[in-house]
Amino acid sequence: MTFMTPGWLLAGLCAISLAATAQDVTPLSSSMNGRVPPPWQVITLPKIPRHTSYEVVNFDGRRVVKATADGSYANVVHPLNTDTGTAVLRWSWRVDEFPAGSDLSVKRGDDLAAKVCVLFDLPLDRLSFFDRLKIELGRRLFRLDLPAATLCYVWDRTLAPATWLPNIYTDRVRMLVLRSGVAGQQTRWFDEDRDLRDDFIRAFGPEAQGGVPRISAIAFATDADNTGSRALAYFGDITLATP
Repeated sequence: MTFMTPGWLLAGLCAISLAATAQDVTPLSSSMNGRVPPPWQVITLPKIPRHTSYEVVNFDGRRVVKATADGSYANVVHPLNTDTGTAVLRWSWRVDEFPAGSDLSVKRGDDLAAKVCVLFDLPLDRLSFFDRLKIELGRRLFRLDLPAATLCYVWDRTLAPATWLPNIYTDRVRMLVLRSGVAGQQTRWFDEDRDLRDDFIRAFGPEAQGGVPRISAIAFATDADNTGSRALAYFGDITLATP
């Protein structure tokens, strides 16, 4: 049995080694120098030499992050330490170019124009024996605090909105398609509003019986490394709020 692969790490947004945690999400638009503002960090992986570019720009009357992928990969991660409670995740995004040939059902096509993810501090005792073993082994091997549960909202090239699916590398990452690259849904902004408690329960089912776990980080990304293609997206401020 394969316990851990570089792909597993990549899929789970696990290249995170952040000692400090925050209670509030710093607005991306607060950057004055074009780089994502701390504690946001661009996280790369050493085995993927080309990195997606993230730049805070003025675009379309907004202060936003421009994400440009060219056969590249990188995540932007914000550490948190906050109770899920009745938290609502809100953000805006826009896609101008989809990675050609992307297909989330196969590893060679596992690229996305845009995704926004929430990492949960799920207690390992809620996992199956084999899932717990994989997480524990990965934490020892890579010396990283690998998340046991990650929920990603994605804007895919072909899949229909409301589609749920596991990441092709690991079912510890569950994905919900919010937008699809169909006519009329490109080159314009969309605002999203998601109830994290409800979505976690839908994604992880029995693992929520002990309560929805705390949020350890949020992240967003644009990637095109597997297809070797290009993608272009924009992300507005990402916030956690109560209804």
